[in-house]
Amino acid sequence: MMPRGRTELERELVARQQESDNLRLEMEQVRHAVAGEVDRTWTSAWKSPDTVDAKVRARLAGHGGYQALRVRQRELTDLCTTLQDELEKGSTP
Repeated sequence: MMPRGRTELERELVARQQESDNLRLEMEQVRHAVAGEVDRTWTSAWKSPDTVDAKVRARLAGHGGYQALRVRQRELTDLCTTLQDELEKGSTP
């Protein structure tokens, strides 16, 4: 396999970072929607910001779409780290 050029690595890194930023926004939207639902529907004498946060985290743990986004986010983080390492090591121009 031919080594990738610096420009190609930089382009891929920027694209993956953008995808990562978009995923973060999407994850935040899901979290916000779940938090709103919990806040609206959960009535309890023990309701506080901490207990609501714990309930939101528990719901997100079982939220398939959110978990798929987390997996992809981890993959992108690893990929960006690898691309950054390749750029730092130097590559063909």
